[in-house]
Amino acid sequence: MTGVRTLSFDTSVAVVGDIHGRSDLLARLLEIIGPMPVISVGDVVDRGPDVRGCVEILLARGAVGVIGNHEEWVRAWLGGDGFDRFALHPMMGGEATLRSYGIEGRTPREVVAQVDRVPYAHRNWFAELCDVVDLEVKGRKFWVTHSAPESHEARWGDPEQDARRLFETASQRLRWGRYQVDDVADCGRPVVVGHMTRPFPEANARCIAIDTGCGTIPGGSLTAVLLPELRFVTVD
Repeated sequence: MTGVRTLSFDTSVAVVGDIHGRSDLLARLLEIIGPMPVISVGDVVDRGPDVRGCVEILLARGAVGVIGNHEEWVRAWLGGDGFDRFALHPMMGGEATLRSYGIEGRTPREVVAQVDRVPYAHRNWFAELCDVVDLEVKGRKFWVTHSAPESHEARWGDPEQDARRLFETASQRLRWGRYQVDDVADCGRPVVVGHMTRPFPEANARCIAIDTGCGTIPGGSLTAVLLPELRFVTVD
């Protein structure tokens, strides 16, 4: 699935930041927030030790999500488009993802031949990740995407409508683009994002940034933002 997915809830929602294979922190976080809908902001995979466990937890909670840059190679591989060896670069950390699914060998041919070791439910979950969630919670609207457009990219007169056009066409920018919280474009409503690691969650009228280094930096934490209250919950 690509493009924009529309979701509406009449109860509070938890949007969870980059997880990177830390099923222990994910389980603790979800226990704290309780039984509310969960949306992943992307980068569930790579680096951390238990990607498979993370997906199992998200499936059990009925969680949906957007695709992060670290999911790109996973979805391509699971979808029959081959294995990108860049996933094994230390910067990516894909070795941890393969290991969590019991994938042996690391040549493209070997990895492709073992795709069935990933359970069907997991493959389907990755396939269903979208680029952007158009989210309404108790009458308040948000965007959820992995990264965010900056103000210099804005070319619109109607921020919300033109932001939607950008979101429908700029998938690579929404997965890999670098951004600064104070320079995110006006998209007509707050954009909840991950991707850019920071020591604490940050928020202003345009952007809610929740990647706090889980699985990426020593001492990194996992953060969720509860909407529409804009309350942060962090575990480390």
